[in-house]
Amino acid sequence: MPDNTTPGTVAGGAVPTPAIAGLAFKINESAMIPVESGQAVAKGWPASIGGKPVGVTWHWTVTHNLLVCRQVLGGRNAERKGEASAHYGIGRSFAEGVDRYVSLENRSFHAGIGQTMQFDGKALSSPDFKGSRSTIGVETVTIGAVDGSKAKPDFIRTAGPHGEPLFVQPWTEEQVAMMIAIGVEIVTRFPNIQPRHHHGHHDICPDRKIDVAGFPFARVLRGIYPKLEIPDVWTPLLTVRQRQRALIALGFNLGASGADGDFGQKSRDALTLFQKQNGLFANTRWSTFVNWKLHDVFKAKGMDLAKVTGAAD
Repeated sequence: MPDNTTPGTVAGGAVPTPAIAGLAFKINESAMIPVESGQAVAKGWPASIGGKPVGVTWHWTVTHNLLVCRQVLGGRNAERKGEASAHYGIGRSFAEGVDRYVSLENRSFHAGIGQTMQFDGKALSSPDFKGSRSTIGVETVTIGAVDGSKAKPDFIRTAGPHGEPLFVQPWTEEQVAMMIAIGVEIVTRFPNIQPRHHHGHHDICPDRKIDVAGFPFARVLRGIYPKLEIPDVWTPLLTVRQRQRALIALGFNLGASGADGDFGQKSRDALTLFQKQNGLFANTRWSTFVNWKLHDVFKAKGMDLAKVTGAAD
């Protein structure tokens, strides 16, 4: 059979990008989804958004390996044919490598159902800003658990958009390197996509998804944009207690219990008020957009967000 893999190169076998060159992985193109009726892909990008993608939506597969992701999403006869796809699937090791399912010139149906927010954190203003029409979808192989007893000792302790506890399998070093490489491929092709245009599926569809809570956004974005100063607005706000401490530091009253780890009514009211006061979509859902705004507010006040929120607990 022909070799349908591309060793560390950008689409079409072009010159390797600096982030990909020298990394021992391949981009597998054997499971490309055909652009035809009945498939979860569409040709081109809407003219109403400039004819190009405006952001990147990161996902997790909730699978243990890339092979399962490929069976579910990739190729002409995927298990979710006509229902869901992605531009990329990123394995956990260089040996697994990266799958390309959809060309960057075309759309993949990776997000949109139940979507209420768009790539910039604003309320969804048009169907053309749904993920399936406006952002590049990247699946990363990892799993999560809502039951702490099922989590392994190295799992990341975090919380979902409603404050629900989550325990997430860490992304591996080789996987992070591949995510950076793919991110470089994307922004080299579409330099209009800036750091704040990257988000998780749960950020734009908070009532439908919890992925990718705990995602290593700071490391990935710093690798994709090495010339920019990318603050870590995620680690200081991983858990409910950290989020509550941030709100308390800004003067919000969470009641006598304070930062108790229970994102109850007072915490939800405080989050909603913070969103309203700072021009965010007031949906009472925690998101990477809330993280960025908290960073901006703390910086303007001369306060250190990480010192205020403390370690994840």
